[in-house]
Order: sequence, then structure tokens, then C-alpha cells
Amino acid sequence: MSNPPAGSDRPGSSDDSGIAMPLTTKIANLVISVVLIAVAASAIAATSDFPKSMLAADVGAARFPIIHAGALILLCLILIANTLRAPTAPAADGQAPVGIAGYAGVALGMLATGACIAAMEQVGYGPATAVYMAVIMALMGQRSPVWNPVLAVGVTALVYGVFHYLLQVPLPVGSLFE
Repeated sequence: MSNPPAGSDRPGSSDDSGIAMPLTTKIANLVISVVLIAVAASAIAATSDFPKSMLAADVGAARFPIIHAGALILLCLILIANTLRAPTAPAADGQAPVGIAGYAGVALGMLATGACIAAMEQVGYGPATAVYMAVIMALMGQRSPVWNPVLAVGVTALVYGVFHYLLQVPLPVGSLFE
């Protein structure tokens, strides 16, 4: 960080500790980081059952998840370090609390994720993911009746193309289309 001009009263400008962070954000960052580290560690543990390759040049099926889980752990540790280093911002009286609507949006997002996973078995990856993405975009504030479905279908098609055609990973077809 560069030095502020002489006489500058900008908060956080004279030290390298960063911008002040509200206590609720600090707690959320720490909880999310710990949960993601646990998920990544369990992913690494799950790869121990993957079959080993007999070819000398083949890195094996476990290599890709281990690299990604390791990167996730590293990024979470960086987030924890940055969160603990950042000064805590004083509670602002003018800020509106999250309220029930914010928590309802999170709950609806979690329900939509579960519904998408369940629907994937019936209708397959494409339809379930496109509808899921449109719903999640609406929950996050993107409420364009034209762009939501266009982006949802476009991103779903792109991900399907990459995994199905380039990486040759089979994606769920769904029992309705088998």
C-alpha cells in the first residue's frame, strides 16, 4: 500500500493492515473458511479409495481433486489470515440489519440447491441446472426476464460442452430421457 498524502485522515490509509471489517463479516469469513477446509480435507480423504494407475506417466484419478482441494485449503488459510489481520470496524448505527428477508433468501438458495440435485436424477443435468441457475440469479438480484434464462442456458451449455465433449465426463441424463 502506498503512503497517504501528508495530513490524510482516510481510515486505514496510514497502516498496512487493510480496510476495517465489520465483526459479523469477520465471523462469517472465519466460519466459512473452517467449513470449506473441512470439506476440502474430506475430499482429499475420499480420494484415498481411488484406484491407482499402473502406467508410469499417468498421475491417477486422485490427482485432480487433491490439487483443487489443496488450493481451496490454501485460499481459505489466506482468507483466515487476512480476516484476522484486518481491524474490526465499529458498529455503525445507520446500517440496516440483514433481517428475515436476507435469511429467507439464503434458505431458499439452499433449498434450490437440494432441489436441483434431486431433479438431476429425473430430468438430467441440462434442464435441472438451467432452471437452478435462473432461480439463483433471481435470488441474488438479477431479475431480468430476458437475461436470466439466456445466461442460465448459455452457462449450462458451456459447462456441459466442456465436461461432456472436452473432458469426456459423463453427466446425468435423467431417468425421463433414458
